[in-house]
Amino acid sequence: MSTKRSRILVIGDTHCPGMLEGYPDFLWDTYKSWRCDRVVHIGDFLDWHAINFHGKNPGTPAVQEEVGSARKQVARITKMFPHADWMIGNHDALPSRHAEESGLPPDMLRSESDYWDLPKGWSVQPRYKKHVIDNVIYSHGETGPQGENAAKNQSRSNFQSTVIGHLHACSGVSWTVNHRYRIFGMSVGCGMDWRLLQFSYGVKFKHKPAISCGVVIEGEYAYVEPMRL
Repeated sequence: MSTKRSRILVIGDTHCPGMLEGYPDFLWDTYKSWRCDRVVHIGDFLDWHAINFHGKNPGTPAVQEEVGSARKQVARITKMFPHADWMIGNHDALPSRHAEESGLPPDMLRSESDYWDLPKGWSVQPRYKKHVIDNVIYSHGETGPQGENAAKNQSRSNFQSTVIGHLHACSGVSWTVNHRYRIFGMSVGCGMDWRLLQFSYGVKFKHKPAISCGVVIEGEYAYVEPMRL
């Protein structure tokens, strides 16, 4: 008996509260038009700019104000999609990284599900996890080959179709094919508003974030949807 496979919407890095205003509606339209039945958030749901390791822009909100704004954006996504897998990214992990730096035991921290009041249908996957659905790996993408061809090269390293985020300016699908197999590497882009002050570090880069999301059909076909700007 065959097992039913999924039509998956893949949400790019949102960096709440830095998510682009129209991104949730774009996600919903994509979910409906592709008749998706499952959702994966590829990671960096949160930004945590106020506690990052690279220094805080003095014009940005303090941590409590940032969290309050982030909660509103998180709630908008979780209300829209009450069932999802969340791949913890490097920004999502900033609280636990600080705890580790301070020598605090991990069980002192509240879980992401508890702290962000996630619906019961949300599954939080740990940092660096390679989460497999329909024989496709979903990973935030911060480990393994990087750069413009990261998704393609990570899929080759994994010998398996692979979906990643993390690289904001990368968006697209690359295929590797031999006489027996066909695998894809997908970079889903992101949903962040790069014009916000907390992302001012990106001003120096020529390439700007690619606002898009991904769709994976039954583990066999992969597509990237760019958002109309």
